[in-house]
Amino acid sequence: MVQKLVLRNEVVKVKGRIKVITVKKEDFFKILKLTKLRVLNNEYEVLIPPLNDLQKNTIDFNGLATLVQQFIPIVLYGANNNVSGTPAKMVLTTQSGSVTFSYSGSVSLNTQGVTVYLQVLQENNSYTFQYFYVGFDTTNASYSTSQLELYVSAYVIAHEPSTNQNIPYYTNIVRIAYTNTSFTKSSDSYLFIVWLIEFQNIPPYLLLFTPTLVNNVGITLISFSCFASSCSNAIVYFSNGNCNLACGGNCPSAGLSGFITYVQNNSVILEFPLATPLGSGVTSTEIMLCIYASFAGMPSVSGSTSATITPPVSGATFYVAIATLVITYQGS
Repeated sequence: MVQKLVLRNEVVKVKGRIKVITVKKEDFFKILKLTKLRVLNNEYEVLIPPLNDLQKNTIDFNGLATLVQQFIPIVLYGANNNVSGTPAKMVLTTQSGSVTFSYSGSVSLNTQGVTVYLQVLQENNSYTFQYFYVGFDTTNASYSTSQLELYVSAYVIAHEPSTNQNIPYYTNIVRIAYTNTSFTKSSDSYLFIVWLIEFQNIPPYLLLFTPTLVNNVGITLISFSCFASSCSNAIVYFSNGNCNLACGGNCPSAGLSGFITYVQNNSVILEFPLATPLGSGVTSTEIMLCIYASFAGMPSVSGSTSATITPPVSGATFYVAIATLVITYQGS
């Protein structure tokens, strides 16, 4: 018989917020504030506009689904051909076409650009990743807008054991958020756009599946070739009643291989199906997911979660457990 189980249906909340600031040129240094951001216990300072009073925007779930679909194979298998990428851009729809702010390392005078700073918070064993995108136009350009769009990319450092090299691989740049907004930039003013993209409520065992967006701080996942006895950063163990169910234990195990992503309502769904034979006489089965998330720029994290299933029919001679790990990226 076949026993089917949703191992977990976890929800990662994805939030987008934005504000637009136009100031007279002489107020350039008044609007930029030295702000402290945190990556866990480490603080760093950046010169950016105030981060308060951000307004809700719209998450592009098709773009987010593309980001997840391209990110997961890099994490699990190091599979991607993009060894360079565009970190971010903002596109402003204007009365005469569009204006594009391309990625820049920092805010500067007489130019247009967008830069990104990352804050990582931890509370009650749950993580939050906050990406602050700062778009700016400190030129003499003038225009009126009707829509703003934010494009981002994610990346992973893949460790190549044969050469002992770390190679960054990038997803394509995709639209992740947009908003309809009207404002006018005059030739005697400067423009700043502060855009927050936030991944909330991430337990340790889901860090591996949360896209790390390209950022100025250089924090990203590192994909290693092997964890425990399997060549994967994630392993699922199936208890057969005669083994030690633990991360690195001797229970039957499987890596994460195929997956599907799709958009449903205001969410992106990621599903991993798994199957393993369990033998006869099994009355209940425990399943454990173990992950190891190694990061550049911050400490590594390991985590696990488990569930128990009970076969609905007794006396079967052979069992196959089919488990599905479901992760929902839910907009808010």
